[in-house]
Amino acid sequence: MRLRFCLLVTLLVGITPAFAGLRYAESTAPTSLNPMLVADMPSLRATELMFEGLVTPPIAGEVGPALAESWEVSPDESMVKFKLRRGMKWHDGKPVTARDVVFTIEAGRDPRTATALGAQFEAFDSVEAPDDNTVIVFFKRKVLNPLLYFDFKILPAHRFPDGYVAAESAIESPVGSGPFAFSEWTHAGEIRFKRNEYYPSSKEGAISSVEVSPVPDDNIRNELLRYGAVDLLPQVRPKDIPALEELSSVRLYPYSTLSYSYLGLNFRSSLMRHKGFRQALISGLNREEMLKAHYGNRGTIISGPFPPASWAYNFDVKPWEYNAERASALLDEAGISDSDGDSIREWEGEPVTLRIISLAQSEVQKAVVLDLQQQIKNLGLNVDVRFLEPMAWKKAVFEDYDFDMVLAEWTFDNSVNIYTLFHSTQTGPNQNNFGAYANPSVDRLLDESREAENSEMLRATYGELHKVLHDDLPYVFLWSLNRYAAINSRIENVRLHPFYFFSYIADWKEK
Repeated sequence: MRLRFCLLVTLLVGITPAFAGLRYAESTAPTSLNPMLVADMPSLRATELMFEGLVTPPIAGEVGPALAESWEVSPDESMVKFKLRRGMKWHDGKPVTARDVVFTIEAGRDPRTATALGAQFEAFDSVEAPDDNTVIVFFKRKVLNPLLYFDFKILPAHRFPDGYVAAESAIESPVGSGPFAFSEWTHAGEIRFKRNEYYPSSKEGAISSVEVSPVPDDNIRNELLRYGAVDLLPQVRPKDIPALEELSSVRLYPYSTLSYSYLGLNFRSSLMRHKGFRQALISGLNREEMLKAHYGNRGTIISGPFPPASWAYNFDVKPWEYNAERASALLDEAGISDSDGDSIREWEGEPVTLRIISLAQSEVQKAVVLDLQQQIKNLGLNVDVRFLEPMAWKKAVFEDYDFDMVLAEWTFDNSVNIYTLFHSTQTGPNQNNFGAYANPSVDRLLDESREAENSEMLRATYGELHKVLHDDLPYVFLWSLNRYAAINSRIENVRLHPFYFFSYIADWKEK
């Protein structure tokens, strides 16, 4: 097997011309190059290369200037007035104006725009552009930390004559204002970007171009990095870290992502709506053993809907413990039992068969899914598994709801806003509450979180939400992993954003 990898990489290196720029590999190809439509991390990272927001992505709750050079927040925090940086241009040479900001916000609020960011835009009451360089945004009510609502990217109005963002624009040639411009999307799935000639802060030694390639096999990605065929892996497996640490040509960059993995549940099923079943499911999964076996214990078992690295995590709430006997008893109490002695439990007179879907993105994820399948089978439940390519996965989860459980991951910015994940109003096509979870108590707390007047009130509300969701289990909460990026040592001045990743790539340099 090792010989096969080496031969493959030798061939790749042999046919790959000398490359001035940055090449990186993802486990799956981006499904969208439109920041309004992204639903996966490879897409988000790619759009971060091409687009900018009014302000920089937040770090520890603080933002900096981007397309906006300055701003004023009203004393009651219900209005923000932005002054745009003069001279900014789109990749096609047209000027960036306040009209583009107005379009982006209005398109985000338009129900025809298939975006998961709808709830964020719903916070705005209106937006005005008194002149080409001034934007005034009014909120429906006073909000806590209003600048954190502006981490979305600005789109060019002239590219969307219909006034909204159609789903098919996800695969059209994008035009942004960020440090890199789209060049081509090859038949092999590679996406190439060139340096944006209009970007104001190009420096000597700055990255000249970027290329991303989808490489599903974890081992092959590592070999490509080892032999210099790619320069960067956004995420490496824990078990590969010791070998990578020995390479002088590679540097490891730990970064604390606000993320966690979970099994999303489809509440359109009467079985999933049974709380006893959900509690049996999490009790019957040995998450500690899976974390050790598949990730070398480089992570933390979680108890609720926030990442442990975030300010919102409630450490007083402890994770559910593995207890196979309790899981079996809970299933019996719920009436999910084996009445005919065939070792398969029934529900409403039918044998239980659960459908798990997952992205076919890495060998580790596949191994985790198969482990989950076996552990659930040990509870006396049939389990079918499907591994899907990104576009098919997105359609099955966000449009067709063709699953019982889905292994997935959420990654947050510093606000760790979970409103769109669990509020009962967020269950439509392409919205984040794809499992149609509904709980009036959770809705009330989420509504209160949006009206919190200070950080103490918000922390208290989130703490209570953590308790309620830990008990009610809209997801089977799994773990939060420690992340490492591996980057060729010829790339210098590297700084990573824990969520957006490439936010500071304009300052990176190549030797």
